[in-house]
Amino acid sequence: MLLSGCNGMPTSSFASNPTYDQAFVVHSGGPLPMLLMASAIQWNEDYAVTAKHTPFLPGVVHEGLGDVVFFRHKAERTPQWRQFVPGEAVTAVGFNGLQMPVEGRGHASASMVRLKGTGGGVFYSVHDGPLVKGMSGGPLFADDGKVVGINIAYIDKDEIDSARRPDLAGAERVSVFMPYSEIDREWRRYQFQLAQQGAKPQRPKPVPALMAKAPQV
Repeated sequence: MLLSGCNGMPTSSFASNPTYDQAFVVHSGGPLPMLLMASAIQWNEDYAVTAKHTPFLPGVVHEGLGDVVFFRHKAERTPQWRQFVPGEAVTAVGFNGLQMPVEGRGHASASMVRLKGTGGGVFYSVHDGPLVKGMSGGPLFADDGKVVGINIAYIDKDEIDSARRPDLAGAERVSVFMPYSEIDREWRRYQFQLAQQGAKPQRPKPVPALMAKAPQV
């Protein structure tokens, strides 16, 4: 289930941490100019990322196998990224349907899921913070201020088979995010494609990953 509706009530303020104001709103272009919106976060000085399931975004240079796109967006201020650590506190940041800034706090889980309709056989990670429509593509921050992924969707608890997924059955919420490791893999795929075409690779990711691999289930 892609992000629509909500699975909780995020708070409507970024005041708890000034780092969170690095999230920004993106809108669809033609043929539906400004009618659709999502949240986004800078990847490096020249490109930003958001969820692929938001259609008609302008400036897209690469669509990932999973639910992520890279698009042209220059910024002097860029966040640091790293891989999440299971169990750590995280804060989902983005904008609701009224384009008001919202944040939802929770904890990252070691559990991983696949999503129907997103393609690529990508494993996504989960946290239990609340999400609301419009936060798709927005950053998931760790308490050290680093971005550990982007929010994608939530899974309704009624849709979870407790016998097959006891790790998710007891969760307060199942909010889905694409972790840094998967986003970085897509960036590297884009660089490889440019090299194959004889084009000059783009600016590399400035911050190396701090690897803390979660088990696949």
